[in-house]
Amino acid sequence: MQSLDDGFLFRALLDSMPDSVYVKDRGARLTRVSRSMTRNLGFADPAEVVGKSDVDLFGTDFGHRTYIEDLRVMDTDEAISGLIESRQLADGRLNWTLTTKLPVHDAAGQVIGLLGISREINELKEAEVSLQYLATHDSLTSLPNRFLLMDRLTQVLARAERDTVPFGVLFVDIDDFKAINDTSGHESGDAVLRSIAARMLSCVRASDTVARLGGDEFVVILEHARRDEASAIADRIRVSVCEPIIDQRRQHLVTASVGISLFPDHAADASGLITAADYAMYLAKRNGKDRSAMCPTDGLPSAETPAP
Repeated sequence: MQSLDDGFLFRALLDSMPDSVYVKDRGARLTRVSRSMTRNLGFADPAEVVGKSDVDLFGTDFGHRTYIEDLRVMDTDEAISGLIESRQLADGRLNWTLTTKLPVHDAAGQVIGLLGISREINELKEAEVSLQYLATHDSLTSLPNRFLLMDRLTQVLARAERDTVPFGVLFVDIDDFKAINDTSGHESGDAVLRSIAARMLSCVRASDTVARLGGDEFVVILEHARRDEASAIADRIRVSVCEPIIDQRRQHLVTASVGISLFPDHAADASGLITAADYAMYLAKRNGKDRSAMCPTDGLPSAETPAP
């Protein structure tokens, strides 16, 4: 019966662990690798991997990054735990790993290398990305939601203040949308909203943002837009929304009312710009719907003066 010496136990551990386990020398070259790591790298025998560096296996970019981390572990004699790394695979996908690196000592206590343990966390990262997307996007239209809208509006505002350039905010409300849900059902209503979202995206520039606040209300951020440009895009959206929408052989005719506010003319903060555009949309609806209106130059009515 074979003795359970330290070497035998270590080899058994390397062969049985599902994670990629490896040992590197002071030059950051592999001296031991687990069978799992060997298979993950596309080799048949661990001996084919021994002596190679991460640059040899993964290329210059990723190899140099891991080499710096390896040196830090060995030079400081301090472990790294929970290191998240990613590298691009041949098919373009990112491979994400969670890695722990521990210094390895000789009998005199000198650092002679490191032991690494890496676990693939691709499914975890995919779930994380999915949750982030759900937290920042509207589930029906896939447009940015209120949270992401405010984040982007804050960023656009910061750039506009820095560069002293104007930009516009549109508040879009679908006229009498409730009637579609009441007469055709919510499934048809959802299909109409998805079509409207796609049409609005086709009316703006790549640098602009179209977001859904909820219900039949949308907000558009027009970066680097002056008064005439904002008005033109608002009218373009109205015309596009007016085109018939066909859903399950049923035709829906809808219109939109659009309010426009401008930075810095109507407000100097994110919430103020949306409020000013919302007020302008109210004025557009009051004047007959299927219209666009610019926020008055004197801004919103005061608390003492009710809206007209």
